[in-house]
Amino acid sequence: MFIYRVWEIFCLEISCKYNCIRIDEISEQPSNGSWISIKHDVETNVEKAFEIAKIENKYNIRATYYIQSYLLHDNFKLLKKIADLGHEVSYHYDVLDANNGDINMAIKEFSDTITKFKEFGFKVNTVCPHGNPLMLRNGWSSNKDFFRNSNVVSQFPDIFDVIIQANKVIKDQFVYISDAGYSWKLIGNVDSNDTINNGDIEIGTVEEMIDLIGFHDKIIVSSHPHRWCKSYTAALLQLVKFKVIRFLAKNLSKINFFKKFMSKFYYLAKKI
Repeated sequence: MFIYRVWEIFCLEISCKYNCIRIDEISEQPSNGSWISIKHDVETNVEKAFEIAKIENKYNIRATYYIQSYLLHDNFKLLKKIADLGHEVSYHYDVLDANNGDINMAIKEFSDTITKFKEFGFKVNTVCPHGNPLMLRNGWSSNKDFFRNSNVVSQFPDIFDVIIQANKVIKDQFVYISDAGYSWKLIGNVDSNDTINNGDIEIGTVEEMIDLIGFHDKIIVSSHPHRWCKSYTAALLQLVKFKVIRFLAKNLSKINFFKKFMSKFYYLAKKI
């Protein structure tokens, strides 16, 4: 269950046993080193992200917080507090879906947003693409196609996409654990699961995740802070809401009209 005290148990456990680094520190690690890096995809509710950031700081863990661009302006003070705790604050980009697959418009939005982050005092060294499960696409697979584009890579050579470029930067076997879909999973093919989605392994609980981590030297753990709650009851209600909405979305998407309708409002999915 996604409860703050469970995350606190996780942080206590890994802080005692592992070298905890931010995503922007991965490239600095020796090839024979071992580490764990926590990243958070912040798609809504920055207040909850700050609660998670404080828990991590309590155990001297510095994580990475990827922020959707629409949250930047109105939540600057909270994001600054997260950064002041030693965490990396960077960009959770959505530019191909937002521009209907137009790569030139996507590049412009990406560049403009990087400038905005810098203006607010956040240097963007690493980025992470957003998934958008309800989006209908014609001509592009997902936002992951952005850093698959050689022109994008050449224009932003100093930016590391943790999903697309992890294999090149880490240059060694690593594991990627995510709470995508509201359950912990070991992701089988991180950089290409938008085109070939297989090999994921259900983990179950945070305790099981801690046991799994013990068998690996290089680990990235990805979470969505807005799913975490103070109490078991609040977390359970949120989980039920998510499952009901996902059930309805899956079934309605089988009807062409509703599939097109939901695609137009794909961005609402990030709220659950």
